[in-house]
Amino acid sequence: MSPEITVETVATKLVAGLEFDTTMKTLPADMTAAIGDLIRNTAESHMTVAGPIIAVYGEEMHPNRSWKCEVCVPVAEAFGEHPTLRSHELPGGVVATTTHVGSYDGLKDTYNTIFSWFSEHRHTYAGPPREVYLNSPAEVSESELLTRLEFPVILSSS
Repeated sequence: MSPEITVETVATKLVAGLEFDTTMKTLPADMTAAIGDLIRNTAESHMTVAGPIIAVYGEEMHPNRSWKCEVCVPVAEAFGEHPTLRSHELPGGVVATTTHVGSYDGLKDTYNTIFSWFSEHRHTYAGPPREVYLNSPAEVSESELLTRLEFPVILSSS
């Protein structure tokens, strides 16, 4: 059964972010390392985390070259210079969203569903996609993982 896609408005979030370069081949390991660094750095800096971890795909995922990605977490307060993290706002706005249930390996099928939805409805991408990790492999079994996909969208008028 295909996941339901809805259109919602999400709020702008103040986040602590960590950028990294990755490739299709190294993404799982790079993402795991970046999330570990993000958790460690926010804890060491005594930041008040105000929501789940978010991955933002700022550049198109390319099969034959590296591209930039960011993991971030909402925080209660902005912060100044940090050797690893940057404080910024993750823009809010209208997003097409769905929740993937299960292994991260299965995300490709959920992405394909949302890509088809965009094409079918003639909507336009309005920013980089995001993955919001509603729980973690440390908390639940792989089959119970919940990943919310958010695609900023400009809705078609037709």
